[in-house]
Amino acid sequence: MIEELNGDFIQWLRGFYYIAKTGSLRRAALLMNRSASTLSYQLKALESNLNTVLFDRYKKGMNLTPEGKKLLDWTISTFETLKCLRSEVGNLQGSLKGQIILSCNLPIARKIVDCVAAFRVDHPDVNILIRRAMPYEVVNDVESSRVDFGFTGLTTLPEHCEFEELFLSRPLLVTRRDNDYDLPETPDLEDLERLPFVAFLSEQMDDKGDPYFGSNATTGPYIKKNAICVNSNFLMLQYVLRGVGVAIMDEMSITSSSFNIKPSPFKLYPLDRFLPVVHYGLLIRKHKHLTPQAAALIRNLREDCGPGSAGNPAGLPIGG
Repeated sequence: MIEELNGDFIQWLRGFYYIAKTGSLRRAALLMNRSASTLSYQLKALESNLNTVLFDRYKKGMNLTPEGKKLLDWTISTFETLKCLRSEVGNLQGSLKGQIILSCNLPIARKIVDCVAAFRVDHPDVNILIRRAMPYEVVNDVESSRVDFGFTGLTTLPEHCEFEELFLSRPLLVTRRDNDYDLPETPDLEDLERLPFVAFLSEQMDDKGDPYFGSNATTGPYIKKNAICVNSNFLMLQYVLRGVGVAIMDEMSITSSSFNIKPSPFKLYPLDRFLPVVHYGLLIRKHKHLTPQAAALIRNLREDCGPGSAGNPAGLPIGG
């Protein structure tokens, strides 16, 4: 038997989700095109129905209680299941349709263009939205179910997601080919400490860097002199090319941002003796129900970018 629920229960959960994600009745109401008083009434009704308190109320916001955190996980899973139900039933005729929302960092967004374009040719009724994001944003998107899945590079794995590694990308020191830094083929920490750096700076992160990517947080101890900070890998290479300094980037970021100049104007040095290798792969929320169209695109990405595929990074020439 299926227990009868109040007809508004799903809407109560939806309002609860937006309040939980924004920490504010007012901001949640704006996102949902509802009045704050309506959301407040629905939240009280939900708490009464569940006989619990879901938020600690403060002047500057609303924080989830332990019960609220548990309900948030259930709410996300519930709406994922409903979305999957609609897609499964709607695709019974055999042709895929519906929407896929994917979050990925810029190097991956550029890498998967051919694969996604080919998928669209095969499945013209599928609408694909690609959100380009920093790795920590990709993790947040996946954990909050804002997207169907993520594809990014990570050096630290998040707790609430399943990660399927497709390839590795080495950390490299990038200099101008005709540099006068007198570096050995394999630089050590003392070599890094004397170099001027073109560093990556994210507008949305503090100086600790991205918690899921080997950026400022990892390289900071070895960088003593910052010549300039920019928030673009392409710009970093532009300044390296002009002799402003050197940069630390992973192999995938270099190949997606470098110039089509032969021979390459850059010289690369391995740093994986003391910096973490970047793991690139698919990120899916634990216990997530994937729609048929999202599962199909994941299969294509796995074939296109996985080990042994033609799209897998074969390795940049180091020191040459």
